[in-house]
Amino acid sequence: VLAAGGGVVYLVPEVALTPQTVARLHGRLQAIAPNHKVVVWHSHLSEGERFDGWQALATGEARVVVGARSAVFAPVRDLRLIVVDEEHEPAYKQDETPRYHGRDVAVYRAKLCQAVCLLGSATPSLESIANVRSGKYHLATLTRRVDNRQLPAIDVVDMRIEMLRSRGTITLSRVLVDKMHDRLERREQVILFINRRGYSSSMLCTACGHVETCAHCSIAMTYHRTDETLRCHLCGDQRPAPYACPQCHSPKIRWRGLGTQKVEEAVHRLLPRARVERMDSDTMTKKNRFRQVLTDFRLGRLDVLVGTQMIGKGLDFPNVTLVGLVDADLSMHVPDFRANERTFQLLVQVAGRSGRGERAGEVVVQTFTPQADAIQFARHADFDGFADAELKIRERYNYPPYRHLVHHVFRGTNPEKLKFVAEHWARLVEARLGHAVEMRGPSPSPIEKIKDEYRYQLWYFTSAVTKVVPVLARLRADFTWPEGVIQTLDVDPMSLV
Repeated sequence: VLAAGGGVVYLVPEVALTPQTVARLHGRLQAIAPNHKVVVWHSHLSEGERFDGWQALATGEARVVVGARSAVFAPVRDLRLIVVDEEHEPAYKQDETPRYHGRDVAVYRAKLCQAVCLLGSATPSLESIANVRSGKYHLATLTRRVDNRQLPAIDVVDMRIEMLRSRGTITLSRVLVDKMHDRLERREQVILFINRRGYSSSMLCTACGHVETCAHCSIAMTYHRTDETLRCHLCGDQRPAPYACPQCHSPKIRWRGLGTQKVEEAVHRLLPRARVERMDSDTMTKKNRFRQVLTDFRLGRLDVLVGTQMIGKGLDFPNVTLVGLVDADLSMHVPDFRANERTFQLLVQVAGRSGRGERAGEVVVQTFTPQADAIQFARHADFDGFADAELKIRERYNYPPYRHLVHHVFRGTNPEKLKFVAEHWARLVEARLGHAVEMRGPSPSPIEKIKDEYRYQLWYFTSAVTKVVPVLARLRADFTWPEGVIQTLDVDPMSLV
């Protein structure tokens, strides 16, 4: 494309992946086109950096942009190619106005520009697989790993048995700890993944059953041990962790569940000589912190990297020969029809961080449901088998990709008014659209209150989304919305919570 004078947009799902991708592109392009400039585009840039990048692209000084989802709108001249790396990632969906999916915008922009759009993933979304099977997309399959590397061996540990052996809850299984000892002896590196930050998911009084919840949101607060605080991960509220139960004043208030802090502490306790770093949104607060940690890990200054999903994909460390997935069930037991798909993708993607160099890799999956389809298919890296099984379930219940889903959320401080407005609106939509949509609700959202606002929701299932959405837009414009009620419409949402 560059040789022909065209421009390229290269999208990555996480800001953390940008430096690695830019370094690789620079390395490849320097060999064939030394004068090519690569612009980096993501939310962590200053306004000056963003302006300079925009100018370079708009004037044609640079013809390659690498960045997160907003880079899909970059003013690349003579656009000929858009690459969407890890196209299955939910991070490509923006959940604030303007709501858009970076992958879908990329496909449509490529169509408008008569450019090629290349979607890359080891675990494609079922929407993309459905488009392949219907003939909308062409499929190019990589049949082997780079440099013919072997896929890592996956060892599934049943934590129910581990708990019986230890007669209580444990963070890291004996199998995982033994394998970590072995890797550190051989000066190899380890990644431990858990998709929850903090020390534990909640604080519970074992005397009366009281759980510390956020005063502004309807969720339990997360315990952070480093500063002995309880924090809400939705609104950011925090307060000191209690030493006694606020309800019954019993000292038997305890943390429960796991988080990255607790895993990090367990590694320090079990492997005191290991050099450990934690990567999550609590520690990656400074602008270049994630780049610094990843550089230290790549240069061998760290032995164990503990983190959330920001370390679960795309990163390439040849000396990592062991990956441990702690609490692999977390993403499976949520009220979302994509839960199995997300779990499968997560397991395969995180497992893919192991064995990328000359040494063979290994993965330990800690789970309480080892028999689950998502875990068994991931264990054998059987994407086709998983896709076939999951698409049959989706088809049976007529969920995406077989129909489109539109999420309508009503927010306000008065729950009774919200309920009344949502029910009145639902009757109006039913009268206007009839059989064009299958409507479910209105009902309280799974997380009913966030930042002192209550939330009601409606779901519209439709096969004709391009016809239904304009009708909904006209109805919303003509409807008299009472003061104190805010409503938003999200087409093809990536989260049902």
